[in-house]
Amino acid sequence: MSGQKPDYFYYNDKKCVLIDVEKGKQLIEHGSFNIPDNGLEPCSHCCRGYIATYYVEDKHLYGIKQNYHSWEGEEISGKVPVYFTGSCIIACGSTDNGTDFLESYLKYTRAYELHFTNGKLDEENELALAIKEAKKLLKICKSNYDRYLSGSASIARKYLKYEYDYLRTYKWRNEE
Repeated sequence: MSGQKPDYFYYNDKKCVLIDVEKGKQLIEHGSFNIPDNGLEPCSHCCRGYIATYYVEDKHLYGIKQNYHSWEGEEISGKVPVYFTGSCIIACGSTDNGTDFLESYLKYTRAYELHFTNGKLDEENELALAIKEAKKLLKICKSNYDRYLSGSASIARKYLKYEYDYLRTYKWRNEE
């Protein structure tokens, strides 16, 4: 299976990664990007065929879609408004901590749960307490990593206001 480059999110002048999107929702479908969705055209670092970069500017959400074609290179849309309603989790402070699981945000130095209504940021939930609690748990569980993994999943969800899937991320798919 091919890997997937993360989607990026510029927030408060920081480059973050998109960790997850509220259950049953997807960001990419709410922007009128000026390039077609070419479906799944995977290459060695992009299993879904595109990546997206999002920006919060003056509390409004914008996005750029970048299609990858393993035989042709890439094409990039212009920056467009994204009229998303729902929440997402973003994290920043490191580039090598992964984004595949909801609890991945606990490994970063900063994380936020953001809520948008029709593309306008209307709520920010800083997740610093969750990160602090996970670091404490890691110190306690140094010799029992399985115990840490189980505990970190609970910690990650405890501080979230909105619902995210337990089995998979919605940042890359929107089926139920």
